[in-house]
Amino acid sequence: MDKRSAQIMTICQCIDHCFAYALWCDDFSQFLDPKDLIAGLDRGAEVMADATRLTSFLALRKLDDFLRATKPKPDDLIAPDFGLDLAAVLGDSRETLLEADERVKINKQAAHLTEKLMFDADNEVDLQFILERAQPVFERLLPALRAADTTGHASQWLDKTDALIKRQKQP
Repeated sequence: MDKRSAQIMTICQCIDHCFAYALWCDDFSQFLDPKDLIAGLDRGAEVMADATRLTSFLALRKLDDFLRATKPKPDDLIAPDFGLDLAAVLGDSRETLLEADERVKINKQAAHLTEKLMFDADNEVDLQFILERAQPVFERLLPALRAADTTGHASQWLDKTDALIKRQKQP
């Protein structure tokens, strides 16, 4: 696989990770047997729920970085590297994927080890709200990435991500 297609595959995986918590809730947690939870698997289920929420928040933060015009680090991937039009992908006169306060909360409560270790009910970022707001961005980003994949080697990842985005859009 060529370098560009491998990079697009990585971006697709990051988009997929935005939905990790939704997939945990929809595909797994509802099928846990209450008897198993009483028998001691409750802690494992709790850790998996936390891990998928954190993964979703971190993936959103990575995509927020990707959808900016500047590179924080020389080897970071950003949309302009792929010839993507940020204004067209972000739409709605948005300049970033995340609002400034959402990014600060994700940084303080998920991405960095601070005194504010985890999300709490009083100060939590609304993951579902962000994903719903980001849905049109994802829907515009995928065709732009597909166009950037000139060899077509990332098409299977683009197809899987597209199917996941469409699945999450359904009520």
